[in-house]
Amino acid sequence: MPLVTEDTLCRVWPEEYGEVEDDDSDVEDPSTDQEQSAVNWLQKTQSLTSIEGIIARLKNEAVSEAGVDLSGLPLDGQQLLTVLKDLGPFKRLDVSGNQQVDKDVFLRILEAHKPLQWINIAGCSISANDLKELLFDHRQLFYFVGRIIHPAFFTGDPGDEFPNALRFTILRRLQNDASSISLPFFGIDQVIQNLTDVVELCNELSPMGRFVEPHSRSLAAICASARNKDEDWPDRDVEIMPRRSFDPLKGGGYDIVVHNFPDPDKPSKYAIVLPQVEGQQRKILGISAFLRHMEEQGSPPTDPDAAKNLVDLINSSYKLMLNLNASMFEMARAAAVRGTATRIF
Repeated sequence: MPLVTEDTLCRVWPEEYGEVEDDDSDVEDPSTDQEQSAVNWLQKTQSLTSIEGIIARLKNEAVSEAGVDLSGLPLDGQQLLTVLKDLGPFKRLDVSGNQQVDKDVFLRILEAHKPLQWINIAGCSISANDLKELLFDHRQLFYFVGRIIHPAFFTGDPGDEFPNALRFTILRRLQNDASSISLPFFGIDQVIQNLTDVVELCNELSPMGRFVEPHSRSLAAICASARNKDEDWPDRDVEIMPRRSFDPLKGGGYDIVVHNFPDPDKPSKYAIVLPQVEGQQRKILGISAFLRHMEEQGSPPTDPDAAKNLVDLINSSYKLMLNLNASMFEMARAAAVRGTATRIF
């Protein structure tokens, strides 16, 4: 929801806020993009007073391409769900500022509209504890959400320990170094871009100093955002502060492991490990099989070229681990707990 100036309020609601006297030296030009955006938003919230009006307006705004913006609209939970149902498929949703959106409404949105690339629930009636409960009880739903905008994911509070949905671990045998971070949610497009960035950094000359515990800031920076293809690093949106993982390769969720050997005679390896199934060993997949797996789960990549680029990049530089033996588990765990720093970045 955009911030607006007093002049903007006067232009939209002159009876309530009074007429504004234009002064070329003092008043902003209302034709600027920022001012016009604020005016459009205020007019939208003023004019949309019925569900039918909201649906008609949003359908005319190419919802499937631009996403659905319901921020600040006076809709209760059931009305909001009705609007979304009638709008058809979409990938982005903004319901920020709506106190009627609680954890139950949020859960129903995730169940009915997966996969979502982006959802903004800031300013809703959803607490950090609500998110923890949903993440523990409905973990699989969060394998299909690329970005969730909520203050709890930015606090840096060690008490806000969320369950793992996806964990990145980078190992280096000779120095017993390990970097491992955990994400409570992820989308397949995010994974493709994050893993591409990680592999490209690992392939640079002497790269592993960037991925050493207890301060693997590079790995955290990469996984803190779902950077768009060809987007410059300073322009990316940061959606989360990743947590260090103190128990790599264990627990629920997916694991992506990159095992780098500095010796050129020993090729580096990688593995993508599926979530634990009770009574079974965890299954290891290569990158192509993993992408097929995610597509079968209902989350295909939106950019096939980016997916192909990642497959080619990994297959040209890494071999697939056939197993994750006990020594690798212990090495990763020992390196992770060796640091005395806090669990956050």
